[in-house]
Amino acid sequence: MKHDKKFILSAAVIAAILLGVGAGKAYAQNIEARADFVSCGKTFITGVALLTERASEEGVKLVDVSIFIYGLSDGKHAVHIHETGNCTPCSAANGHFDPGPAGDSRPDANHPFHSGDLVNVNVVNGEGLMQTTTSRITLSPGPLSAFPDGGTAIIIHTDPDTYCPNGEVAGCAGGTREACGIIQLRK
Repeated sequence: MKHDKKFILSAAVIAAILLGVGAGKAYAQNIEARADFVSCGKTFITGVALLTERASEEGVKLVDVSIFIYGLSDGKHAVHIHETGNCTPCSAANGHFDPGPAGDSRPDANHPFHSGDLVNVNVVNGEGLMQTTTSRITLSPGPLSAFPDGGTAIIIHTDPDTYCPNGEVAGCAGGTREACGIIQLRK
């Protein structure tokens, strides 16, 4: 199938890129996790998110996030870590991961400053690659761990996250859920 060959070739290129992420300095206590994306609707979407926790030179825990996604429409798509490790259905992932004291019970009151808020992934010709680093979550135990009771999931949305400059406006965080992956520690 034409798409299978294209995906395998793209996945090989992306794997080579991802192997180079963080290769400059070895950290003794890296922790790795992975999420395999499934479609939230009828469109075929597949991909993977790789997360690696490492210590910065100052000892702050950083998590490198690399996402390769195939099958989304071209353009930018919002990416968030959601509070529940469940993708069946995608709405079971619940709201954005934000374990800190938001001081407000509205689910999007702290957006775009939730712990799980990431940058948009840009898709070109059906393929998207996103690489970012965050200090808002950890893979190790602690108050920002992505593995609280039952874990977390990564959701990719239909539209971009505009980061809601005008406060809570419907759809400003990306709208409909397109793909979901449960974050799982790699052993």
